Amino acid sequence: TADVYGRAIINATGAWADRMRQKVGAPARIRPLRGSHLVFPAWRLPVAQALGFLHPIDRRPVFIFPWEGITLVGTTDVDHEQPLDEEPRISPGEVSYLMAAVESQFPSLDLTLDDVISTFAGIRPVIGTGKIDPSKESRDHVVWDENGLLTVTGGKLTTFRLIALDALRSVRHRLPGLPPLDDEVPVLRPVDVDLRVEGLDDALRRRLIGRHAADAQALVAAAQPGELETIPGAQILWAELRWAARAEAVVHLDDLLLRRVRLGHLLPQGGAEQLARIRAICQPELGWDDRRWASEEAAYLDLWRSCYSL
Repeated sequence: TADVYGRAIINATGAWADRMRQKVGAPARIRPLRGSHLVFPAWRLPVAQALGFLHPIDRRPVFIFPWEGITLVGTTDVDHEQPLDEEPRISPGEVSYLMAAVESQFPSLDLTLDDVISTFAGIRPVIGTGKIDPSKESRDHVVWDENGLLTVTGGKLTTFRLIALDALRSVRHRLPGLPPLDDEVPVLRPVDVDLRVEGLDDALRRRLIGRHAADAQALVAAAQPGELETIPGAQILWAELRWAARAEAVVHLDDLLLRRVRLGHLLPQGGAEQLARIRAICQPELGWDDRRWASEEAAYLDLWRSCYSL
């Protein structure tokens, strides 16, 4: 534990923003809203591109789109009343809502809950104004300067750059050395990586460069024999697991399989059938002994069953 002092403190903690704001005496303003999703095998719900339509019940926009070799259905918009420090999970009502959306567009497929591979949910930090319908709340972002704490919250992922620029403009009076802001600067630096490696076709090269950028070469160089092959049932390479374990700050097994590499969403039972090989690749990289691995595996499977399945 350490005390850190700065000329500016920016609170960008999402749904937890009020927890920081209350430390400086600010009133709660966040209305946490949950968005949940269903994951289907691509062969069972085949879509070639993103499909958007209005839900037959409440006319909210719903999307079905291909992602990482599966088909993703979402999303919901409901008040999240559980503690924020607990992993969010889909509710039975949300499952029914999303299944109704799928059935309205693809009645001939006869999809059932048995076709669902996994589920997942996230929490939106929406600014509450007291509207009865959560979907009527604004998705605009806000910047609040309260007793020295600058909070930036709300908004959407697609407006990340505008949000960042507004936060920097609001705090620059405390940072006289901050260079002028230029919203014309490219968001991403171009990456020129030569991945002409035997066994990698063009699609895999594009995937690795697109996901890992300049790290793609190091990832390929770290691969052991057979690790530039895709994991059965997914588009992910075994080598991506090794790289994540080595270089992406994995603390727990659920970090690895649900966030760094999304296998837990893409494979039945969270990838339980592949855990033996995942262990062989990742345990040495993580430096975990057998007891630690067994504990992490049990905790991951328990979390998957309680929060990422039906």
